[in-house]
Amino acid sequence: MQYLYTGPSWAKSSFPLENTSTTNLAQEWRFNFFDASQFASSVLDRVNYIKTLDNKLPIVWIYNEPFADCEDITGISMAKLLQRYDWKNVWYECNQYCLSAIASLDRPILLIGGHSDIIDCNHDNIIVACDSWQKWLAQQANMPIDNGVVSVVMDDGGDFAIHRGWGAEIMHKYMHEHPEIDPDASLVESIWDIFYFWKQLEKANLFYDTHPNFRANRLFAEFLFPTVEQFLKETQ
Repeated sequence: MQYLYTGPSWAKSSFPLENTSTTNLAQEWRFNFFDASQFASSVLDRVNYIKTLDNKLPIVWIYNEPFADCEDITGISMAKLLQRYDWKNVWYECNQYCLSAIASLDRPILLIGGHSDIIDCNHDNIIVACDSWQKWLAQQANMPIDNGVVSVVMDDGGDFAIHRGWGAEIMHKYMHEHPEIDPDASLVESIWDIFYFWKQLEKANLFYDTHPNFRANRLFAEFLFPTVEQFLKETQ
């Protein structure tokens, strides 16, 4: 069985890269695969690359952060996006565009929530294997989860809710590249929440900075293996 494996850094490698041993989900599954994953890649970048390939293999896709394609999709610059009070609506627009672009590859696709959770995916050729690697890791770290909402307990005893995992460091990077801009307060709060959430995963030995670590890749690969195996059997 062979398939095409793609996605961003979350797909490419466990972190830190400086470790003497790194892995990724595809390496752990041990099926033959064509590696189309790429560090710092976006959905549209990967879609365009896959269209140049001379194969029609089924795809296992670790989902990218939709905001990485925001400017190409909406025409809104990152500097402007930082100031948008309706940034969540912009995210949903980018998300729907990205999911449609993936579906346009017109082959069986197994989609896995990674750098971003998968929200509202309704395409006949896409199967969602797990909508959130981030929330799955929260379960492994024994964080309370109710109806898909993660409760993150703070060091002072307070808590806050994570409704969806997303690639907050993308906006965090642009925020600090544009110190002259006063970003929307709700966006700053959401970035802070995700970073704190990731730090709790790091304390549980499941994360390194802004990426899943070796242990997180191995555990998640083991969890997904039956689903991936079944998908490949049905699409060969």
